[in-house]
Amino acid sequence: MKRILFVVAIMLIAGVAFSQENTARKATAKPVTVSETQDGKVEKRSSIVFDKLVHDFGTMEKGGDASCVFTFKNVTKKPVTLTNVKTSCGCTAADWPKEPVAKKKKGSIKVKYDSNRVGKFTKTIKVYIDGSDVPIQLEIKGTIVSPNANAVSTFPTEKKIDEGEQKKVEEKTIPQSVKTNEVKQVRK
Repeated sequence: MKRILFVVAIMLIAGVAFSQENTARKATAKPVTVSETQDGKVEKRSSIVFDKLVHDFGTMEKGGDASCVFTFKNVTKKPVTLTNVKTSCGCTAADWPKEPVAKKKKGSIKVKYDSNRVGKFTKTIKVYIDGSDVPIQLEIKGTIVSPNANAVSTFPTEKKIDEGEQKKVEEKTIPQSVKTNEVKQVRK
């Protein structure tokens, strides 16, 4: 009997906890429509138009310059303020205009990724504007490779020889090793 009461109590608590909705956020959020125009520009129909939503760095070397600029235009009849720009992690930094962007004028968001990490990356940048709780999402992506990933050098290999003869080291190309060319005496 105690076990049944315990299970029923847990189910009631879980049901109440998961049935709560964030009604405050739903009531204040205004829908934001983002679409791509015929000329390839990406727009948020209510106030600003971005030149692109995604920047692909492609493949670049570790420590290289991984920065880009997202340009936008205020398409309203009043100034627009970017209230916040949030990056998905600490390896990405964004610099944006803190002052209002006048009507029909352009602004830019400068984004820099710390390229001292090797591998693929995809990071998001959320842009919040005044009058909307729903952000516009920008994205950067690419692949960082080690600077010496394509380095080629040689690796020594030995040939079979008879006792008492000298042997010469043959060189074969193998990535990331040291080139040597030595003559050694075969010992008994």
